Amino acid sequence: MTVYRKNIAFFYTALSASLLPLVGVAQTPTTGDRPLLEELIVTAQKREQNLQDVAVGVSLLSGKAMRNAQIKNAAELATLIPTLNVQASSGPSTSSFNIRGIGTQAFSPAVDPSVSTMLDGVVMGRSGMAFLDLVDVERVEVLRGPQGTLYGKNASGGVVHIITKDPTPELSGTAAATAIQDDEYRIDGSVAGPITNDLGFRLTGSGVHDDGYAENVYNGDKINGTESYNVRGKLLWQANEDLEFMLSSDYSKSDCDCTALSVRSILAGPDQQNLLEQQLPVVPSKKNQNVNNDQPTFTHLRSSGVSLTTNWELNNYGLTSITAYRDWQSEGIVDFDDGPTNPLALSFPSPPKTDQNQFSQEFRIASPPADWGSYIVGAFYFEQDINTSNATTTSLLEPLVPATTRTSKKDVTGKNVAVFGEVNFNFWQDWQLILGGRYTYDELEYDTSADKTDNLIFPPAGDFSDSLDDSDISPKIAIQWDMNDDAMVYASYVGGYKGPAFDTSLIAGGSYVKPETSDAWETGFKSRWLDNRLIVNFAAFYAKYKNFQAQASVDDPDDLLPASLVLVNAGKVSTQGIELEVIAQPSVDWMITGGVAYTDATIDDYPEGNCSGGQKYRGECPLGFQNLSGGQLPYTPKWKLNLSTNYTIRLDDLPFHVVLGGNLRSQDDVLYGLSQDENTKQEAYTIVDIRATLAGTREGYRVTAFVKNVFDTNYASLIYANSEVLLPNGYIQYVPKYANRIAGIEVRYDF
Repeated sequence: MTVYRKNIAFFYTALSASLLPLVGVAQTPTTGDRPLLEELIVTAQKREQNLQDVAVGVSLLSGKAMRNAQIKNAAELATLIPTLNVQASSGPSTSSFNIRGIGTQAFSPAVDPSVSTMLDGVVMGRSGMAFLDLVDVERVEVLRGPQGTLYGKNASGGVVHIITKDPTPELSGTAAATAIQDDEYRIDGSVAGPITNDLGFRLTGSGVHDDGYAENVYNGDKINGTESYNVRGKLLWQANEDLEFMLSSDYSKSDCDCTALSVRSILAGPDQQNLLEQQLPVVPSKKNQNVNNDQPTFTHLRSSGVSLTTNWELNNYGLTSITAYRDWQSEGIVDFDDGPTNPLALSFPSPPKTDQNQFSQEFRIASPPADWGSYIVGAFYFEQDINTSNATTTSLLEPLVPATTRTSKKDVTGKNVAVFGEVNFNFWQDWQLILGGRYTYDELEYDTSADKTDNLIFPPAGDFSDSLDDSDISPKIAIQWDMNDDAMVYASYVGGYKGPAFDTSLIAGGSYVKPETSDAWETGFKSRWLDNRLIVNFAAFYAKYKNFQAQASVDDPDDLLPASLVLVNAGKVSTQGIELEVIAQPSVDWMITGGVAYTDATIDDYPEGNCSGGQKYRGECPLGFQNLSGGQLPYTPKWKLNLSTNYTIRLDDLPFHVVLGGNLRSQDDVLYGLSQDENTKQEAYTIVDIRATLAGTREGYRVTAFVKNVFDTNYASLIYANSEVLLPNGYIQYVPKYANRIAGIEVRYDF
């Protein structure tokens, strides 16, 4: 073990399986005139390994690649990884990741995320916690498919692991400022180095000011902007040659009016003309980003955490302990009727709030490599408490019934305890057998209460509470054949598990859903060609999920309120597909990367699925539910493509080089609703980004001019049908900033 952690020796100057362009290829090692791609080091199997030697479907993004592509937030990772998608919602607090078609389809506080997210080895209990600014990041690892035999908490869909930079043995740092069209400004910086011979530090900070890119014509305010800042610190103490401690702490704050959703269309119906006139001067369309809303929309987020990671090398065994505490607060409002009126006379004097805190402890032991193989065993404990509250006032029944306020509260406590392990057997020549398993025990408690009122608009008041526990054993078996030094093939089976859940909504009264389980098969091929100038990786997968957790729609029996969503075991779904990834370096100065994914994510059995508000209004769901069997899982385009390139023009007589780069991403059409409503479909689109950089050869400065979405291609990242009560036959969307042509410039200095 060196003075500073081994993994900081690996700075990624080549892109990995997620296939991003890199700038700075001048640092790529060569043999004569032959460029060599550097090792792509990951810790997906809790050891530092070359990506090409890991029998796991994993994508890797280097921090340098993300900076070059101007990736600023975790949500933008999906623009660069073909199998990763974002399930956008009414704001960042309720958005989530989707991998290979599997994502969280229900957002009760008592439901686990389908895709687990981690920050420096610490599991984050809620999906929204992961959508943070990417500042001073070493790399992001995306594990595709069910995980459980190595990572702290089981995940049914996959893992997104964000790994930030560590302290360095010598003084180093960076400072950057970015200006982007429509009055967006960003600054970030970091400094790292030694305090003493045995103690090192790293301090990172960033800030964002974005005025917004759309308008609320109701009051003339700009919308969909944000103000945020982040600070993070790390202390690394090398107690002796074999023992080190890493203390990490972070805090972030974000205040945004980024939850304003625009009207995409109001389809034909008796109220169409009146509703369209109410929206004026806003005209609903696919490109519309403006709103005419009387209700303010905003999201306030606060996040903080502290962790202590201990690494101890004892007789060549690696012992790791990660102790962590995190908390997260979210508060936000959206305008539910998306218009200048309030048809239900509802107001929100106290916005919905969520307070979450969690504690986790993980222990792992990794054996030294031996002739027979190696093993890793571990134990994990996770506990979180989630409190939500909301106060709603209605005056719809005045003067018969006075204006009434309903206050509701929910408290959910969950515990997850697990032991896990994996053994690699070198059983014959270049063949390895990998056996793993995980035992998981879950406890879940909830308490829901609502004030008593006399208003018929609200559901019945009452207190509900319950508890449950469940357990599971998730197996893994894989076989790997190292064909030669440059190629390997593997095949694996993994059992996936997502714990049981409660529906804490008042209308559901605490209904219980069973754990979601899965069986996943994968085979893959990883290879290096042309004297390590070309990497080609391929994977094919199939996974089947039982007791899939989703939401179903329940109508108000009095037809006064919009339908409510309740948590159910939807039935069975499956996902299958292929993934191809390529990295090529034709010359020292030119790098090309690309990836393509085909994903067929299908609802196999869901006879009583939910209906959209539009389908109900049009009479397509007379029973209030529909058979969704054979339908397509949402947020999953069947085809998704990434292609990137960087080319360095060397100017020997000048103190800088010119680096030209570009990204192309293209995807098939995609449904944004489980209900299969064709009006929630985003058509296929292609986006091209370009950039040019002046990179100093003697000093560490870089000046980059970039244009996102060069051809001004419009698209929406969210489309849904509003309630037939609030906006009959109306469809709402979120059109992101980069659905427009946007230019910017960044100045960065590294030392």
